[in-house]
Amino acid sequence: MTARRVFILTPLVAALCASLASCSTTKGTNAVTRETSTSSLLSAAQTARNRLASDPDNPYANVLYNHAVAGLVRWYDAIPLDQRESATRAAGLTVEQDATNESGLHRFMLTSDVPRNLLAHSQGRGGIGVPVVAWRPNDGTGKFDNLRPPEGIFASMTAVLDRKSTKHGDKWTLRFLWPIQHKTISFANRTEPLAADFSAPIAVLIQHAEELRKSGFRGMLNPTTNRVRREKLYLIQPYDPQKIPLIMVHGLQSTPVAFANLVNDLLADPLIRSRYQIWHYHYPTGTPVMWNAMVFRRTVDHTLRMIDPEGNDYATNHLFVIGHSMGGVLTHTLVSDSGYKLWDSVVKVRPDKLHAPAISQQTLEDLFLFRHDPRVKRVIFISVPHRGSAIADNWIGDFGQSLYRADPKLNETLGPLLENHRDVIDPFLLNLAQAGKISSIRTLSGKSPSLMALSTIPPQVPFHSIIGQKKDGPKEEGSDGVVPYTSSHLDGAESELIVKHGHGSFRSDAAVDEIRRILRLHIGVKSPYDPWEGLLPPAAPDLSNQQVSESAHR
Repeated sequence: MTARRVFILTPLVAALCASLASCSTTKGTNAVTRETSTSSLLSAAQTARNRLASDPDNPYANVLYNHAVAGLVRWYDAIPLDQRESATRAAGLTVEQDATNESGLHRFMLTSDVPRNLLAHSQGRGGIGVPVVAWRPNDGTGKFDNLRPPEGIFASMTAVLDRKSTKHGDKWTLRFLWPIQHKTISFANRTEPLAADFSAPIAVLIQHAEELRKSGFRGMLNPTTNRVRREKLYLIQPYDPQKIPLIMVHGLQSTPVAFANLVNDLLADPLIRSRYQIWHYHYPTGTPVMWNAMVFRRTVDHTLRMIDPEGNDYATNHLFVIGHSMGGVLTHTLVSDSGYKLWDSVVKVRPDKLHAPAISQQTLEDLFLFRHDPRVKRVIFISVPHRGSAIADNWIGDFGQSLYRADPKLNETLGPLLENHRDVIDPFLLNLAQAGKISSIRTLSGKSPSLMALSTIPPQVPFHSIIGQKKDGPKEEGSDGVVPYTSSHLDGAESELIVKHGHGSFRSDAAVDEIRRILRLHIGVKSPYDPWEGLLPPAAPDLSNQQVSESAHR
């Protein structure tokens, strides 16, 4: 047996490790120890960069370079904003930052400090440089900040250390590059891929969205719990007038956080990333279905008019909507012409014969009389209870209903109408109102006249269905555990996919692949996505142990 040979790191590499160790920080912080010398930090980074330039195929030189640049990023981020220019000048360092589609990004977090258990996959690419999350608080200074996540604004960037020889000596620049724009970098007279981590900004947003995550259950039981985060469209990415808005609408007892993995996986596709922009609709799910649907339609229209008052942008005229569960019912109303089907299912006389108070009558008409929004071009329904769910009527629904606290605004608007027109209102709605049970839970029942009427109205745009089925067997007898196939199926779909999964079927790999296929098809691309194209390579070797296998080094 051949003896395993090892070698000890050269004095140069050992010195680099020692220098980097002296500037190490606790993971997840931006504080650099007081003992750290800025000059030694920069010197270590310069040495590491020169070593990598002379031996670019050496993975250990790349690791040392990344560690050194990471130290510079921590140092730079820890400097107060108003002192950065003087501090970098004193250090003999220039800092340059790419313009991105985000504005005002001035904080930098190493992606190695981002928790990796928040997403199922890490999407990015290997190469030269240190991936970072550039970010800023949502302080209202950016365009449309009122439509952006209050948790903050986050974007992918990559830090590199550049050297340029001048007659006055070497000029060193710490550059923050936008990996969406730069796929490669010129390094040591070679063109190398620029490292990138596209998942980290999504993970950081999730990390900061704990309150939003909790609001799903609270919003189902008490729609007035958090009025700051009521019905709203959130732009997860900055508005681009040329990209198709992909609006995701969550279901009962949920929030946009539920779509985190789906967003991460979809944006791994460069084609989808270049042609679509992600928007999320958030709403309190305890409110009755048709009321939520009305507010959704109003919110979409209001947001589009706010973003594009003239209505000339390609983006605001080409929406693509994905609706999960109850969110799919809301979406159905956005792309349908109601006629009088919904109205007649609830009210026995036409509007001109009702003679209700003006505000009540207008609300009732907005609830049940609508036309499809022509700006929506295609939708995907995922596990949608088009014909209701048995859970709305069983003990689970009873328990949820017992905890429900009605929205006073709804009662104030509809209460007088229902009380004064009892003879013309459908008994199902009237009985719920009298019992104080007008909620999403009860109005998702298969006994709901308006829900059943909606299920007979065909969408006016191309649509697709993804339906979960937990157990093997005929699809007609299947169920995702919450919604049976007979409720999720809608005639006329361009495609219908049954996936072996429960109610959260959008989380399945098959559903993600199908959504990706439809998104590509929508922009005229039939070629499949290569799933290996965007994945990060294996983690770089750990140099914390200075004894390294010679064969590995080679």
